[in-house]
Amino acid sequence: MRQAEPNNESEVSQEVQKEREEAVGETAEEVVEEAADERIASLQQQLAEMEDRLLRATAEFDNYKKRRQRESEELLRYGHETLIRELLPVLDSFERAIVSSEGTRDYQAFHDGIELILQQLSEVLRQAGVERMSPEGELFDPHRHEAVGVCSHEEIEPEHIATVVEPGYEMHGRVVRAPKVMIVRPDVAGPDAEEIESE
Repeated sequence: MRQAEPNNESEVSQEVQKEREEAVGETAEEVVEEAADERIASLQQQLAEMEDRLLRATAEFDNYKKRRQRESEELLRYGHETLIRELLPVLDSFERAIVSSEGTRDYQAFHDGIELILQQLSEVLRQAGVERMSPEGELFDPHRHEAVGVCSHEEIEPEHIATVVEPGYEMHGRVVRAPKVMIVRPDVAGPDAEEIESE
């Protein structure tokens, strides 16, 4: 049976138009799908690059942490190397003093040698920032001084340090060892108190 032919040009035109629209619709879908595929591929590539950069940054940071840990350990282990090098000649001087004292019994020479060694050691400590604390006459400060007793004194005000029993040391302004001191108290009397005469 023969298909019915369109009876007018308008119907033909509409049919052609419809076929064109269907073809354009299919092409547009293909274009959109192709663009979406390209976008997905681009995003996947960007994601892979970012993951790679993240892995590299994480590895670099882990290496940095390990390096800093190693450097910190070395600093703790060898940080005093310079001070030790400067103290070794003092040790050598003590050894020479002992050896030389065995050959002679000259007390004055031995005494003078020990004083020189003390000066040498004091200089090494001074260069390292260590200073001896001499707080005689200063107001007692429990953060900087250790009270080991109380006494009365005619010339020093109450709550001030009358005498230093054991010297203290500070390093760059921080107390390393507090001096042990006797503090003046006006009302001190009895067997535990000491009387310090003014010189």
